Amino acid sequence: MGIAFEYTDTVRYSRVDGELKLSLPALIDYFQDAAISQSESLGVGTEVLTARSLAWFLITWDVRIYRLPKLEERIVVGTYPYRFRGMLGNRAVYMKTPEGEVLAEADAQWAMMDTANMRMTKIPADILERYELGEGGLFPAAGRRIEAAASGREYAPVPVQEYMLDNNGHVNNGQFVHLAMSYAPKGRTWQELRVTYKKQARPGESLTPVVREDGDRVLITLSTDEPACLVELR
Repeated sequence: MGIAFEYTDTVRYSRVDGELKLSLPALIDYFQDAAISQSESLGVGTEVLTARSLAWFLITWDVRIYRLPKLEERIVVGTYPYRFRGMLGNRAVYMKTPEGEVLAEADAQWAMMDTANMRMTKIPADILERYELGEGGLFPAAGRRIEAAASGREYAPVPVQEYMLDNNGHVNNGQFVHLAMSYAPKGRTWQELRVTYKKQARPGESLTPVVREDGDRVLITLSTDEPACLVELR
């Protein structure tokens, strides 16, 4: 992991759940921040991409959770890309203690988007050359997108609010997970979290949650007129 971008932090009260442990949405926020911060540090961050009508759009998360850190615990968050292919990029992300205990690991796939035309586009060579690739992911990722459940318990639609939006004007990746987790069964310890992003959600739309439980697997679908985000917990 010598090529990884890393930063240290302390788990603050605003990031913990009722058990004073880091919440799963906060874990995703940390992972997303690490990816964005690495790009910023390399000079190909959000403002640079926006000026060129480009943006990285997240497609999938595959997260393995070993232990969630506690309130005021020190953590190290790190990431590195390990594959670029055409319009897609794959990235490994991790959280550990300063002593080296691995707390969580993730594999993420991103797509380069032409935001003027809202379609995927080949990653420019001058952006690719800024990154140094790692040898591979941290674990064998599932390698498949989640499919929406055919049935489940449907909840009242939730209007898209201003606070949910990112700089592209649609619901932020982490906000989808925040919303989904509010419908997850309580009192369980989650060891795996997978997310598939299928479409954007914008102001004026609503997200309808549907929850399906199959043994140790819980699938939460958030839909506008069609599925926008699928969250799988185990």
